[in-house]
Amino acid sequence: MYLSKDELHKMEQADIRDAVLDNLADISKIEIDTKKSVSARVEDYMQKVGNPYLVRVGEYIVKIGYSDCEETLNDRMKQYISKVAEIKY
Repeated sequence: MYLSKDELHKMEQADIRDAVLDNLADISKIEIDTKKSVSARVEDYMQKVGNPYLVRVGEYIVKIGYSDCEETLNDRMKQYISKVAEIKY
């Protein structure tokens, strides 16, 4: 599944207020084979989810944003946990 930049931009601009819950992929039910290559996993996810920016998790509609940076989600989670630990303790 190849998507142009324009197609991805349109998906990113989708308004959460216009979303219909039953038309969105429930990402809590999507399974990806982690033994596949990264590109194959991305392809598999995109085929299953349709719009990577607007999904559902159970009964909730979720708008997702992605940033273009070198840090991974794990890096960000470590930073967040460290910050919370500083504040609370």
